Amino acid sequence: MRILIDTNILVDYFRSQRGSRPKNPRQAYCCQQAVQFIDQSIEQDVELLISCHTFKELLQYKNISTQEESRILENLPLMCDILETNKDVAHIAGLFSRQSSEYRDHHVEDCYIAATAIAYKLPLYTRNPGDFKYVPHRDLEIVVPYQYRFGVTS
Repeated sequence: MRILIDTNILVDYFRSQRGSRPKNPRQAYCCQQAVQFIDQSIEQDVELLISCHTFKELLQYKNISTQEESRILENLPLMCDILETNKDVAHIAGLFSRQSSEYRDHHVEDCYIAATAIAYKLPLYTRNPGDFKYVPHRDLEIVVPYQYRFGVTS
């Protein structure tokens, strides 16, 4: 099985690797679930893939520490393969952008991540399915592996 992982799951995963404590119960839950999800996927020989736009998003934050950047650069290739933006991805992303000003103006990376899932025929695993609502597409399969609900910890 092959799956495309959205940025938010990897943010949760790498946040769990920090020495600091989670800021709140939601963050603690999401970090724990991301680690469990990634570990189980690897144990079950699931091929974990990401868009090159997810890779960019992981490294884009202005205040990212050198230690955090190194952790991402060292560990990400051990967990995932990075899919390039090819002509098919760019074409699908262009069509999405034409149809939705949200994708065009505010959710450019999400547009490319959705287009990557469709072009490569992969289910997209995300914690934020709402990021992909702007242009529904029959070939975009969204899977939510975990979701925090206030007061629910399992």
